[in-house]
Formats: sequence, C-alpha cells, structure tokens
Amino acid sequence: MKKTILTLAAFAAFLGLAATPAPVSAKASTTKTVTRKIKVYRPSHYTTVKQVAVLKKRGKKWSKATWKAYKAPTQSGYKASTSTVKAAKVTSKTKNKTVKITYKAIKKTKKTAVKATSTASQLQLRQAALSVVNSFRAKAGVKAVRLNSKYNAVLDKRATAKAKQYVTTGTYDHSGYESLPTYLNTYPIVKGKVYYHGGETLHACYYDANTGNATSAMASAITSTFTENMQDEKNDYQAIVVKKTRKNITNISGTYEHYTMMVDGGNHQAYIGVGHYGTGVNAMVCIVIEFHN
Repeated sequence: MKKTILTLAAFAAFLGLAATPAPVSAKASTTKTVTRKIKVYRPSHYTTVKQVAVLKKRGKKWSKATWKAYKAPTQSGYKASTSTVKAAKVTSKTKNKTVKITYKAIKKTKKTAVKATSTASQLQLRQAALSVVNSFRAKAGVKAVRLNSKYNAVLDKRATAKAKQYVTTGTYDHSGYESLPTYLNTYPIVKGKVYYHGGETLHACYYDANTGNATSAMASAITSTFTENMQDEKNDYQAIVVKKTRKNITNISGTYEHYTMMVDGGNHQAYIGVGHYGTGVNAMVCIVIEFHN
C-alpha cells in the first residue's frame, strides 16, 4: 500500500500536479546601491573616493539617499579643477557616476609696483610727511600746520628731480632752488610787511618698488626715515642750543635748521611736493617741504 502511494505522488509530480509554493509577501524589502566615484588626480598622488548610497524598496516605493559634498584637497602651487563636488540626491533612477578632479600648475606672475602717480596716491604721501611734521610740532607745543596744494605741480617736479639726482649721483642738494616761483624762494612782502619764509626742507629715502603697493611702501619709508632724521636734528638742537652741552652737530644733514623751521610757531601752512625715481629695491622717493605763514 505504501509503495502504491509513493508511486502515485511521483506520477502526479510528473504531470505538474504538485503543490505550488506560497507567494512571497508584498511587504518583503529589496535593496539597491548607487555609487559615485571621485577620482582625485593630484600631481604627486592619485586617489579614488567612493560614495555609496543604499536604497531600499518597500512595496512599490524606493527610499532616497544623498551623496555628501566633497571638498577637493589643496596642493601648493596648483589649482584644482573644482574646489568642491556638490552634494547630490540619489533616487532609484540615479545611475552610477564618476567625477574627475584634476590639478593645474599656477603660473607665477611677477608683481608690478603700483605707481604712485594718481592724485589720491600723491595725497597719501603728502599726508605721511605732514603727519611727521605735526607730530613734532605737537611735542613742541605749537599748532599744527595745514597742507596747501597751490604749488603741488611745481614741487612734485622738483621732488622728482631730486630723487633722480640722488639715484644717479649718490647725493642731492638745494641746487635749482632759485628757479622756484618767487613766493617759494623769497621772503614775500605784503602791504609793506615781510611774511615769514622758512626755506626748503628736502628729504629722500629708498623704498622697495617691487612690492604690490608702491604707495604704501613709499609712505612707510617717508614716515620712518623722516621721523628718524628730524629726531636727530632735534637732539642736536637740544644739546647745542638749549642745554649747551656740546657744540658739534652729529646728524646726517649737518644742520638743525630743518627741525627749527618745522616747529616754528610762525609757520601755519606747508607746501609739500612728492617725487620718486628708480626701480626695484633702489627706488627713491623724495619730499620737498616749504613752510609759510
């Protein structure tokens, strides 16, 4: 009997009458991965960054994911083709993706000096000189002088000539002073009264014209060296005239009259010319100052 039952079961299976397996539940989950490869071609190193997004399907709906933003590594002397690979949403329709980041050498450009020829640049240099003057006047207890622009063109030309004289000969002097307008090189007389005129102050100093901002470099040079020179003249004046502790002049100008003109209370305005000449670290800037009532 047992043998008969087995034979019938086998025969039924042969005819396709065997029991059908139970259907899979509609709630069963399915996963899917979507990959973004970021290939980083650095000059000395190659790397691949893999960003894998995993999606899950429940019923008929797929979940969503995000590829995070990626910041390209920096390389000294090189610029990346993109600084950041942006974040991106990933859906069931998103395909695998490859992003390449390449690097290109940065061309080194020679810095060119910013020429101080504009009105604003020249004013900045005049103000640098004026600040030194009024700093010493304040310490001496006298009122500040005001800047007068009437003879800017004339004095700028003279300052440029003196800067050139220094660069080409190694020194400079007051030659050519007599060619200046009468009001600048004489004691002006108005309605029979002699108005005070202090004479000319020349100051020249080197600056580095290779810097990105020549105006700033000149202003800094004027402030530091003009201050130093005037302080040396002040020290000589104090020792020789005020304290009478010695008779010899030690400052590089060989006089203390520039200092006494600068702090003279009879002066109320200053005409300041600015000029520059030369290139590189041997460029020269010069200021010409005339003090007047």
